[in-house]
Amino acid sequence: MISLLAIEEVLNEFGITERHEVKYAIQFYVPCLKQYVYINKQAGTKASGFVIHPRFEFYTNELTSIDGVETTGVFNHKSSMRKFPKRLNRGLEPIPFGIPFGFFTKDAMRTFIKKLSRIKPCYLRMPEDEIKDAQNSGEFDALTQTEVEQVIKGRRGQGKYREGLVKLWGKCSVTGCKQFELLRASHKKPWRDSSNEERLDPHNGLLLTPNLDALFDSGMISFDANGGVLISKSLDLETVEALALGLNTKLSMMPVETAKYLKYHREFIFLCG
Repeated sequence: MISLLAIEEVLNEFGITERHEVKYAIQFYVPCLKQYVYINKQAGTKASGFVIHPRFEFYTNELTSIDGVETTGVFNHKSSMRKFPKRLNRGLEPIPFGIPFGFFTKDAMRTFIKKLSRIKPCYLRMPEDEIKDAQNSGEFDALTQTEVEQVIKGRRGQGKYREGLVKLWGKCSVTGCKQFELLRASHKKPWRDSSNEERLDPHNGLLLTPNLDALFDSGMISFDANGGVLISKSLDLETVEALALGLNTKLSMMPVETAKYLKYHREFIFLCG
């Protein structure tokens, strides 16, 4: 693997505009990616010197198909990676995580960065994959079987969680559509990043039509502190017009309990760039 210094030299070639170093990691903002990334100072000889946002997980196989690019195959967890979302990992408190990579040559890293810059990442995972991860990591160990079933149903948009959303919102949170069989139960703070309590909290959710659910879940839209829509620059103008997204698009109400969850979505899921 190339050295951490060599990784930073390549990042400089791509015009990094921010650099912040702490004990175990160095944070960078890379304009062409419109993303924060990290150098893992504890990588050693492992393929984990360069860590990117977990929203790119879906593209890991595509990125490691580049000659000279490898990954450890497991998430990298560090409290200092504060621009990344959090998840439980052995300890009692959630910790920021990302996808680690290593490079055999600088050219391999340059190709990697160029390819990454062309990806419009969708922060989506299949529910069954997330449920399996939670089971394997012991996140359900302290729950009763009934509680486990409710949490799993919540990830599938069913059961107690969906019932709570229907009671709270009574319609699509944006459009006002009341045909409930069409509406999807979405999490503001993603299920994978939430505690079991947060996973079942209806204030952590929205009832959305399928198109809005896909946009919100992938970070293509979010909502400000007043409930007004925020539209990612990753969406082209034609798409925005076709989906009828505009300045008047907003949440039908803003319960105070939803604020912390929407703040999390804006900070860690929304593709503002």
